[in-house]
Amino acid sequence: MVGGGARDKVRSSQGSSGPMGDKKRILLLDDSAITLEMEKAVLEERGHKVAVATNLLEFQEQLDKFQPEVILTDLMMPDISGKDIVRVLKQDFHTEKIPIILFSSKPDDELSEIAEQAGADGFLSKSHGIEKLGEMVDEIVDSILW
Repeated sequence: MVGGGARDKVRSSQGSSGPMGDKKRILLLDDSAITLEMEKAVLEERGHKVAVATNLLEFQEQLDKFQPEVILTDLMMPDISGKDIVRVLKQDFHTEKIPIILFSSKPDDELSEIAEQAGADGFLSKSHGIEKLGEMVDEIVDSILW
């Protein structure tokens, strides 16, 4: 499975059940507005509620306001790396249980190692294409115990 290595998490699901399983509130962080819009469209098509941020300030605002159940962050950001975001959030009592998925154009083996070192719950490679995003996110989310 792409994005393997998800750690078991026990949380109550606040998403609504549908024919494709539980749908989640997903917060996307990417410095490319075009990429964000494509990612958002793909995930909303699958029934997820999606909020977006293009920088650290927007991300913090959305984190507080939107209260995501899953975070998908680009690895390479101009003001902070996705790896650092994972580390900070996993050390915070309020956000430590939120599954975080790193998203990057790096090869799967390199991205897997970075995700594991940072403490991410999964990873997705942009090399698989935006059309695979929804399926891959659902696969990772379904592999985490809620």
